[in-house]
Amino acid sequence: MPENSVDALGALIRQMRSVDLAPKLERGIPKFPTHPHMVIDPTVVHRRDGYYCQSISMAEHTGCHCDAPAHIHADRMHETIETFPADCLISTARVYDFSGRDWQPGEMLTRADILDFETEHGAPAGPGDIALVNFGWLKRYWHVDERAHFYAKNQPGMDEGVASLFRERGVRAVGADTIACEIATVDGVLGDDPGHGRHWLPHGILILECVARMELLPRSCFLFAAPLPIENGSGSPLRPVAFF
Repeated sequence: MPENSVDALGALIRQMRSVDLAPKLERGIPKFPTHPHMVIDPTVVHRRDGYYCQSISMAEHTGCHCDAPAHIHADRMHETIETFPADCLISTARVYDFSGRDWQPGEMLTRADILDFETEHGAPAGPGDIALVNFGWLKRYWHVDERAHFYAKNQPGMDEGVASLFRERGVRAVGADTIACEIATVDGVLGDDPGHGRHWLPHGILILECVARMELLPRSCFLFAAPLPIENGSGSPLRPVAFF
């Protein structure tokens, strides 16, 4: 790319608005019930050591994160997160905002919901896009006290029709503001997993979970996110940034 093109791209990005889509990593954040807690320890401090450095222990699926095929499928252990290119989550994103509904745990988003939304708002997710679904769940229920358990154990989901539609469209990733994306959950009991199990991960479509602040996004934006190159990684924490 000519140098003037790089400069023009930089100037364009600097003119755009950006939104950080990752919740803050702090003690007590919601975690999937079977995953370990995140631990942040102020291991090295100025008073004792002359400089400051914390130690962090957390699962690969902590905070905003992505799932790789190997996370669920034993026959896809060759598709761990570091095998995907660094720019696998840098693309146009289409935001499906259903936060105006009073969602309850276990309720399902349907294929008809997606198609009706596209008819009204345009810009359907297509090949190479990232589809983001906002239930308004994280904004309502993300807490770092005893209420964190509700977010971790309850959520609406997406049905088979939604999962198959996005696969048919050839998207590169699907994300949501819930802890298990499309899997409806009530009191810790998981429902069907059409994306994780059948339509997304087995076809190399990554899954983004715990995506924050989507209520600040327009219908279309450009998403910059990069998984960490974790050896044999089942997934990776993310800090996605949307530009528009």
